[in-house]
Amino acid sequence: MKRRAILFGVLLACGASAAWAQASYPSRPITLVVPFAAGSGTDIGARVLAKDMGDILKIPVIVENKPGANGALGSAAVARARPDGYTLLVGSATTNAVNFSFFPGKLGYEPRSFEVVAGIGTSPVSMYIATDAKWRNLPELLAYGKAHPGQLRCGSGNAVTQVGCEIFYKMTGIDATTIPYKSNPQSLADLAGGHIDFAFSDASVAKTFMDAKKIGPVAVAASKRYPATPEVPSLLEQGIAGFEITAWTAVFAPAGTPAPVIERLHAAILKSSHSREAVQLRASSGTQPLELGLEESRHFVQEEIRRWAAYVKSSGVKPE
Repeated sequence: MKRRAILFGVLLACGASAAWAQASYPSRPITLVVPFAAGSGTDIGARVLAKDMGDILKIPVIVENKPGANGALGSAAVARARPDGYTLLVGSATTNAVNFSFFPGKLGYEPRSFEVVAGIGTSPVSMYIATDAKWRNLPELLAYGKAHPGQLRCGSGNAVTQVGCEIFYKMTGIDATTIPYKSNPQSLADLAGGHIDFAFSDASVAKTFMDAKKIGPVAVAASKRYPATPEVPSLLEQGIAGFEITAWTAVFAPAGTPAPVIERLHAAILKSSHSREAVQLRASSGTQPLELGLEESRHFVQEEIRRWAAYVKSSGVKPE
């Protein structure tokens, strides 16, 4: 009886301690791990989010870049972190959807390694060419590709855009080569420099190169035009149906993070999407807010995992 009383007391103390920790959360700085290099679309959004979350939660929120292995390096580090809400992942379609089909069993993490906290933003991916390219639009590029098999080069900076290149070849019947890069900024820099012929990217990364008049979009990889670039036709309008790829970002916590902590973070992230800085970033980059409830967020990620698994299987693409 004495041992049971002692054990009960220990468990009660631990429970009280955990409850106090959750009630006082957050009490120290939070780290947002970005699994891509500085300057990537995910990184740009994460830095605005970190400032807004810090203002809302009254605690420093730090962005830490951990690039490598197609985003798997930083993602796996968060999966191994203590589930206390102080280390979070700014994940994406690449890290938390495509990678599961791209590198099955080799990532160091899996879907159940994380709790979905909240969405950040979403935007269709577009296809870009250099402003001084010999082709001025998609039909001209396709005509050249069919007349010169094997000569076109498509730049990809992550798993999403690599799959995009391969599906594009399959749907258009052109013979082209995918040139992999560590990030979309690197891919677009080479596109602007004339080292590759076209590339897929999210709008937030492409904006810098577009503002410098180095590259321009020729098609939105979606079924309809994008509000931020209404002058750019969709792939569907140009005769390529069934090809729709979307870039998105969301925040994830290590599995086992207490529900009250997840809920606190979820509320803060949703509130942050209405800040002046967040609204300005979306206006300039063309992204849309991904404002979903907790259960809706979980469902969204599950559906994205299934959708990308089908895309990877259909394209037959293998990781570079």
